[in-house]
Amino acid sequence: MSFDRRSYLLTQRLALFFSTALLLTSAAHAVQPVEPADVCPALRHIVDAPDFRQLHAQPAAQLPGVADADDCHANTHAYDCRWRAHWQADGVVSDPLEELGADIAACFPTVVHDVNTPTRQHFVVTTADRRVNVTASVQGQNELRLRITR
Repeated sequence: MSFDRRSYLLTQRLALFFSTALLLTSAAHAVQPVEPADVCPALRHIVDAPDFRQLHAQPAAQLPGVADADDCHANTHAYDCRWRAHWQADGVVSDPLEELGADIAACFPTVVHDVNTPTRQHFVVTTADRRVNVTASVQGQNELRLRITR
């Protein structure tokens, strides 16, 4: 085989390789997974609230996945929300309780994670003014509960 013929075949193979790589890169960018909603702003707003009863009417306290403010109940010292969760993978973790627990741990710089079971996650968040308990748990079939107390 002559040098010209070998260089032509090499050029063809390189062109095919780079075309395939470009096509795969384009396809990977087109099918990016949907990122789960960021729960941190709502969690911080709830934990910092001076009175949980006022949160019912505040959009900043709306947790992702909670369809209606009526899914949350509040009194002066407790905020309690329940919602149906989907148990399919939507982020890094396929278990919504683990995902919520990871979000809670990541949202607060002064958090202690002291209970971690398959059905319950408990955290203590210390702020300048108070100590807040945050409990995420599974309540029945595909239902999550988030209870924040002080």
